[in-house]
Order: sequence, then structure tokens, then C-alpha cells
Amino acid sequence: MKKILFVVAIIFYSPFIAAQTSEIENVPLEKMAMLDSILGKWHTVQYAYENDAWKQIATSKVTYSKKLKGKMIAEEIHDLEPDNVFIVETFISYDQYRNLYRIAAVDDTFGLKDIYEGDFISPEKFQVTNLRAGTNFPTDDGGEMYFRLTFTEIDNDTREFLVERSTDNGMSWSPMNMNKMSREK
Repeated sequence: MKKILFVVAIIFYSPFIAAQTSEIENVPLEKMAMLDSILGKWHTVQYAYENDAWKQIATSKVTYSKKLKGKMIAEEIHDLEPDNVFIVETFISYDQYRNLYRIAAVDDTFGLKDIYEGDFISPEKFQVTNLRAGTNFPTDDGGEMYFRLTFTEIDNDTREFLVERSTDNGMSWSPMNMNKMSREK
């Protein structure tokens, strides 16, 4: 008798879970679709901000692709020139319970996973910071350095990705790095 009740419970339970899962998936899928314009292959020119000017430091190819049934966008960097430049690859998802995007960024120098949170600040600008996550970097003087990432859509085939830093808990930001991205055709 116990086996029969268990089988009946699974039959009635499964459609409920399927319906609930479908509803749960809608919000992150809709929010991730807002980032679809970044998908594909890009040529990137990387700059560092030094002495009040942008200096080109590298070029690379970058591919953004959807993973996990469309609920995550993964970045893959390849063909980096020169190949000794600091690399950070990102993974973007949407937290429907806190109404914000999260980016997990992992670098090839320190091996750290930095967590950023944010949202669109205008239709063409997507901005995240690591202020809340507690994944800031220590500075040589015992302080803390935070980062703000701003992705700007210039047009369908052109993007800018600005990295700024703050050593005063986000009260002020200064430019650090920028990537100019052109869609590969």
C-alpha cells in the first residue's frame, strides 16, 4: 500500500513542480534576454588609464555565449596579444529574488572570484559594483579597493566596457581600464 501511495504522490507532484519551475524561469529568462545584444564574437582593444590618458595595452577576441538554458552568459577570452596581460573572464546571471544582475569575475593572476551586483542605469548602460559583495581587493596601504564595471552599447556592433576603482567605499570613482569592442562579422 505504501508503494502505491508514493507513486500516486509523484504523479501529482511532478506537474506541480513543472508548472512552478516554468513560472520561476520566466523572470531570469526575460532579464537575461535584455543582454542578448552582447552575445557573439567580438574584437577587443584594451586600454589602461595612466597619467590622465588612455594607453593601449592589448587586443583579444572575446566570445559571449548563453549557458544553463539561457540563464547565464559566459565570457571566453582568446587570442590575447600580448599574452602576459591580466585576464578576467565573467559569468552573468540574474537574481530574481533580489532584482539585480550578478557578475562573477575570475582572473588568471590572483585566481580570485569577484562578485558584482547591479542593473541597467539607462537603456544602453549596464552597471555593476562589488561594493556589497565583500570581494574587494586589499591595497598596499591597508585600505580597500572596489570596482565598478559599466557596459555601454554605442550601437549594435560597438561596445565600451569601463572599469573604475574606488578606495573610499564608492564615494568617488577613477578610471582604470577600458575595452573597446567591435563585433566580428
